Amino acid sequence: MTIADTLTKRIGAEISALPRGSYGEVRFDEGVFAQLPEPDAFLSPGPDVVTGAEHPRIIEECAEHPTLLGVYVPMQSPGRILLVERNLRRFYWSLINQLRRGLPYLFPIDLEGALQLVVQQTYQHELFHFHCDVLRTLLGGRYDSPREEALAVAWSRLWIHERLWGTKLKRMNGVLYQGLMRAAYNYRSPGYRDWPQFADRPRFEPAFLDYVADSAAKTRLESNGVSNLRPLVAAMLGQITGGFVEEVV
Repeated sequence: MTIADTLTKRIGAEISALPRGSYGEVRFDEGVFAQLPEPDAFLSPGPDVVTGAEHPRIIEECAEHPTLLGVYVPMQSPGRILLVERNLRRFYWSLINQLRRGLPYLFPIDLEGALQLVVQQTYQHELFHFHCDVLRTLLGGRYDSPREEALAVAWSRLWIHERLWGTKLKRMNGVLYQGLMRAAYNYRSPGYRDWPQFADRPRFEPAFLDYVADSAAKTRLESNGVSNLRPLVAAMLGQITGGFVEEVV
């Protein structure tokens, strides 16, 4: 079980506890929403790849931060993925509060699908940083924070579309799903906001290869007829095991 599964289960208990109407629709506690910021408060993050040396109190700093959702600490025996439970919970419910305003009813399956999407959005983003850490080490690429953040956002969105569709997301309210994908990816920060440049595989795969691979090595392989480097390297995303630990803070 990943920390994304753990968080989904914990926050999901709050969905299960909500009262139901006569049609099985969820009835919300308006007082909870009154204490939440708008989703935009969480969508102007700084770079979320940090080193433990730069932030010796990284866990405490994450837990105390008002809007940070997750962090990746590069491999230092080993890498670390941290998800901030309090802020992910607040981000999720703030999105539900914003999007429910145009919908007469929402059912538990809608809220459960939305929760899975929101948690995986951040988890896959941080996991992407780990895979970049490994592949840049193997292929000779160099770290570029704005570019990596844009690619990480694009990858998490692709992952949700390709991997989660067919689970609870397929059964959730379509209007809610479309609104959630727009609102949750409405980033404002440099780097993050550039994800539309890599929004589909024909644009993502060459950009990802260019980023993680040394240009001379890539040119040498391609000039010798290796024609499938782009999908080959992209297929390594999600296939690397070990090398990192993960924690909810």
